[in-house]
Amino acid sequence: MEQQSISISKAGIVTSLQARCSVIAAANPIGGRYDSSKTFSQNVELTDPIVSRFDILCVIKDVVDPITDEMLAQFVVDSHCKSQPKGANLTDRSATNSQDGVQASIGKTECEIIPQELLKKYITYAKLNVFPRLHDADLNKLAQVYAELRIESSHGQGVPIAVRHIESMIRMSEAHARIHLRQHVIQEDVDMAIRVLLESFISTQKFGVQKALQKDALQFEEIMSGSTAKFSYVDVKIAELQSKALDHGISDLEAFFSSSEFSGANFELDEAKGVIRHRLTH
Repeated sequence: MEQQSISISKAGIVTSLQARCSVIAAANPIGGRYDSSKTFSQNVELTDPIVSRFDILCVIKDVVDPITDEMLAQFVVDSHCKSQPKGANLTDRSATNSQDGVQASIGKTECEIIPQELLKKYITYAKLNVFPRLHDADLNKLAQVYAELRIESSHGQGVPIAVRHIESMIRMSEAHARIHLRQHVIQEDVDMAIRVLLESFISTQKFGVQKALQKDALQFEEIMSGSTAKFSYVDVKIAELQSKALDHGISDLEAFFSSSEFSGANFELDEAKGVIRHRLTH
């Protein structure tokens, strides 16, 4: 729960109880299929105040993928074979083949499956003994991400970004640190929370907006994570700036391009490529 507590006022009893749990909800889209030309709220008919109370929104679409479809079909067949009673040799042989197939698929993933009992003990230990906290620098970074997403959400028609999303990123950062048994939140934890929120925000947008946001998100993550060694500059199309300027009644940008403020802020005009290049300082 968001506040880790729930208030009760009924039959003369007024109290507050602990509610340290997570809430997972699922909603089927209208018509049985998610329509990417509509917003998330229009697909599930939920109001923005209710949607904003969830930290993460995951849009699961039925995308046709031969590889994924074959893996799913194989899993269903294997599950069916293993559920058959032991009797005929044909059934036993099928079960053996299915087990071999499952082991082969597990081997391809190159990951070790943790026993369920060990996983339960691990989670219990983390909940009782690990209480990570963020540093002030991390909070400033999350605040900057929130401000940028607020600007982006005002242009799109997806789920609006609210103050609750700052708390969502804080909770996700602390949870990621806790699952790694860290008492302090590090850069990796904060970057993970930012990445999850970005993916959640983009997935709720219309299809046309998603493509543009996905390109911006990759560059945005690199800049926010501080790993700008690969990128010494950022390019902005002149046409995009001119379009934004026209919205504010500005049609001539030549004076701005030739001003000392433009060059003093590490901006360069490349008319041949039609972009404005901003040199990143390290």
